[in-house]
Amino acid sequence: MRTLGVAVLGVFAGLAVGFALFSELVGRLVAADGVVETPWAFVIGFGPQLTAVVGGVLAVVLDNKLRRRREDR
Repeated sequence: MRTLGVAVLGVFAGLAVGFALFSELVGRLVAADGVVETPWAFVIGFGPQLTAVVGGVLAVVLDNKLRRRREDR
């Protein structure tokens, strides 16, 4: 259950980081050109979901590493 909780927390943290990062990217692209071109639209559209997955995986990996370190003591 702990791993599931850590994964869910990582997904939410990754999603929050993704929204912050890609909203800034949209703001800069629109301020520069006034329009978001097609390749950037795909990156911006799928970016938060990808950072959420990365956040979930990273949280589980870090939790397992910390748990092993505590068991070795």
